[in-house]
Amino acid sequence: MTTSLDRLLAPVLILVAVVSATCFATAATPDQAGPLHADFSRLLGTYVKGNLVDYPAWTAHADDAAALGCYVDQLAILDPAEWPADDALAYWINLYNAVTLRLILDNYPLDSIKDLGGFMKKSPWKRELVTVGEQDLTLNNIENDIIRPGFGDPRIHFALNCASVGCPPLNHEAFVPDRISEQLDAACKLAMNHDQWVRVTGNKLELTKIFDWYGEDFTADGGSVLDFIKRYRTGSWPADEPKISFMSYDWSLNEAP
Repeated sequence: MTTSLDRLLAPVLILVAVVSATCFATAATPDQAGPLHADFSRLLGTYVKGNLVDYPAWTAHADDAAALGCYVDQLAILDPAEWPADDALAYWINLYNAVTLRLILDNYPLDSIKDLGGFMKKSPWKRELVTVGEQDLTLNNIENDIIRPGFGDPRIHFALNCASVGCPPLNHEAFVPDRISEQLDAACKLAMNHDQWVRVTGNKLELTKIFDWYGEDFTADGGSVLDFIKRYRTGSWPADEPKISFMSYDWSLNEAP
């Protein structure tokens, strides 16, 4: 016999079934990942404002907050181990950024991603936040164990976003394999010509700490940090050998006002 409680619960159960079916539909090939990245692009295009993210608006729209979680869940089902390099790199960069965003939205409001770590709390970069290919992964795993050694492309440091003002800006769209080199170049050009990451004052050259922390990535192929910057910089440059220093890193949340 159908009760009033059954009638009330029926729409809820149908919604749960629909969401579950949507989030956990299996996609096994790079081509099937394309529509997933398109969904992520829609979210980024809606909530990335300039170099910042409109977290209040995103959290206020429950459907879009859920859509981000669904995107992460769908990507996590896939294992890009055998994919072409460009497809795999787009996958890992997008996953890193989406997992970071989900972590922020799940804990918003906060002043800094670093507030999620500290005494008796594991660093946000050392938490197992997603499972791919039956392997539990942290953000550190994705960046330092998969992307950096697996692809050897220093441009990724200006594509991965740590939800902080000091981080290079979150891209306004998902990275996609057929344009990923162009997208990485654009991200580098933006950062190399912005005072927040490269600042020239006379003969002084102040650089983002990224070049200090990951300097070896920019010299691995016989180049140098300065070679990398000059490849993308169109603004002013010291006339003589520059005096280099590194800026303090701003860990404030990259929240749009």
